[in-house]
Amino acid sequence: MFDALYIGATGMVAHQTQVDTIANNLANLNTVGFRRGVVSFADVSAQLAATALDPNEPASSVTTGAGSIAQVSLSLLPGTLQQTGQPLDIAIDGPGFIEVLRSDGTPAYARAGSLQVNSDGLLAIADGSPLAAQIQIPPDAQSIAVGADGQVTALLGNATSPTVLGRLGLVNFANPAALNIAGNNQYTAPAAAGVPQAGHAGSAGFGQLRQGFLESSDVQLNQEMVSLLLAQRGFELNSKMVQTADQLWSITNGLVRS
Repeated sequence: MFDALYIGATGMVAHQTQVDTIANNLANLNTVGFRRGVVSFADVSAQLAATALDPNEPASSVTTGAGSIAQVSLSLLPGTLQQTGQPLDIAIDGPGFIEVLRSDGTPAYARAGSLQVNSDGLLAIADGSPLAAQIQIPPDAQSIAVGADGQVTALLGNATSPTVLGRLGLVNFANPAALNIAGNNQYTAPAAAGVPQAGHAGSAGFGQLRQGFLESSDVQLNQEMVSLLLAQRGFELNSKMVQTADQLWSITNGLVRS
């Protein structure tokens, strides 16, 4: 019965994680470049659970499972590209992330390409974090253009031909689903994601850049609502399991006392 309590408790925690993830997905339904969280469930190692409860428990005596755990990863499905007509709106049509520098100097990665020129004259994402490429935009720059390969050009002063200002590169990972959400539409790369691989847009393994477009969130409202109902039912069933185990435990204690 103690096992049943533990198993039910792990199930409740796992389904609570699922509910929290779905809530965050729904809250970001209209967030540009948002990647939804995907929850997967795994069986808790029975041997590990037994050792945690009793270090002297022999592994051979463990005959049942020990509950479940929930793991959250990023969706790899692309969002819909929406045309905005704004020259500094950039969408990644395919795999890859834009590398930016956070306020503490550490790298982060984003899909949202709502670019702007920050106070230092550098091309940056919406929150002001500059691109790692450090592309300087002169004050007299006009007709800024970003090619499918990431090359950034502009007309400077009275010039009639564009000047190359830099190249907006992309970064990808062996396991992008393992990226961690860092807020402000940014992600950080733990060791599980793999070493960042930099490359040019349009080359092998990287998507092309589309100027004047933004990638919408990949959250599907109907799918999230169905998942939410299933998560709630799963939580309720595990809660009833804990209640039933507690009732059986009470009956057993009553028999012992009598």
